[in-house]
Amino acid sequence: MTSVAQHINIENLSDQDRNRLGEIVLDQMEDWGLSKDHQLALLGLEGKSRSLSRYRHGHPLPDDPDVLERVRHLLGIGEALRGYFPLNHKGGSVWLRNTNKYFLKKPPLRMMLEDGLIGMHRVWVNLDCTQGWD
Repeated sequence: MTSVAQHINIENLSDQDRNRLGEIVLDQMEDWGLSKDHQLALLGLEGKSRSLSRYRHGHPLPDDPDVLERVRHLLGIGEALRGYFPLNHKGGSVWLRNTNKYFLKKPPLRMMLEDGLIGMHRVWVNLDCTQGWD
C-alpha cells in the first residue's frame, strides 16, 4: 500500500492547498511534542518561532520546492508512524526520540534535524520500504 504523502504533487499547489498542508504538518509536529525551533528547522524555514503561528491562521506555506518536499516527507513519516503505532498516539513521538540502530544509534529526530531533507528521506525509507523502490 502506498502512502498518501507519496502522491502529493508539490508543483503548482494553490495557496489553499499550501495552507491546508501547513496546518496538517504543524498539528502533526505538535502531536510529536516538537519545539517551535525544531518545527522551523524541519520545515527549512527561517525566522522566529512565533512566525509559525501565521501558518495556522490562513497564511499559506511558502511556494518553495524545498519546504514543500520537507512537508511531503514529514507527512509520510507521520503516516508511517501511525501505521506502526495504531493504538498508541504517542508511540511516534517516543520512536522519534529514541536511539535507533539503523541511524548509527542516533534518534531519528536528530537525524532529520542534522541532515535535513536527506535525513528525513532516510527516516521515511526506514519506516516505509515502498519509499526505496524508485
